[in-house]
Amino acid sequence: MELIESILPRALRRLGGTSKVRQARAEAAFARACGDFLRPHVRVVAVEGSVLVVACAHPAVAHQLQMDSAVLLEAVNAELGERRVTRMRFLPESGSAPGRAQIS
Repeated sequence: MELIESILPRALRRLGGTSKVRQARAEAAFARACGDFLRPHVRVVAVEGSVLVVACAHPAVAHQLQMDSAVLLEAVNAELGERRVTRMRFLPESGSAPGRAQIS
């Protein structure tokens, strides 16, 4: 008889839920790591492989996050486990196309 701990990951993968779970965990860890001051001005848009895509309300916020990227990525990776994110990509919060308005 298999334990739920061994069945659940396979079931989530089959349902396509692992990427959504990974993104939700990354969002929560990133929000905690950003702190109360920056949190209202940023949000995790996606986790694309090893890239954390973050929307920022202002270029100055993206600049600050870029300077703090090592600490932020460490906090996110502590939550994600094996499949680590290695860099962040920033987008303006205005919702422009992801490939166009890249700050870093």
